[in-house]
Amino acid sequence: MPQSLSSTAQRVRYGVLGLAIAPLLGSFFYGQGYHVPFWGCPIRQFTGVPCPACGMTRSFTAIAQGHLDQAFGYHGFGPVLFVGCGVAIVHLTLELWTGRSIATVYTRLGRSPQVQFTGLALFLGYYGWRLGLLFASGQLQEAVWRSPLGHLLGFS
Repeated sequence: MPQSLSSTAQRVRYGVLGLAIAPLLGSFFYGQGYHVPFWGCPIRQFTGVPCPACGMTRSFTAIAQGHLDQAFGYHGFGPVLFVGCGVAIVHLTLELWTGRSIATVYTRLGRSPQVQFTGLALFLGYYGWRLGLLFASGQLQEAVWRSPLGHLLGFS
């Protein structure tokens, strides 16, 4: 029988629900032309090197506009995380609505350290592959030379 949610468990679920809803709502509004003026990757702006999540906003926006092929082009993990956020929203809403914890295969897998490590390794491996492509094309070095960090180090 499912356990009732304590008040602490409910607060945690509301917090995670907010974290799952934010990127989906943000991608919808971003795709409608609403932009935050200072929005950008601070790591890329300072170093010239894209962070592991660079391209995720564009990927989510492409999905929200129905362009799945573009979404994969911007970031290969974008569609996966978009679906994950959607599943989390439905699951957490049901738990909060019923007041009970709902056990599923995906929640059990998500709590597994092996699955978490594998997901992180795949994500970082994908990031390394993307950096390798940028390096091979010469774009990475040029971006670092033009960045504020490159200027500080005397590359320009």
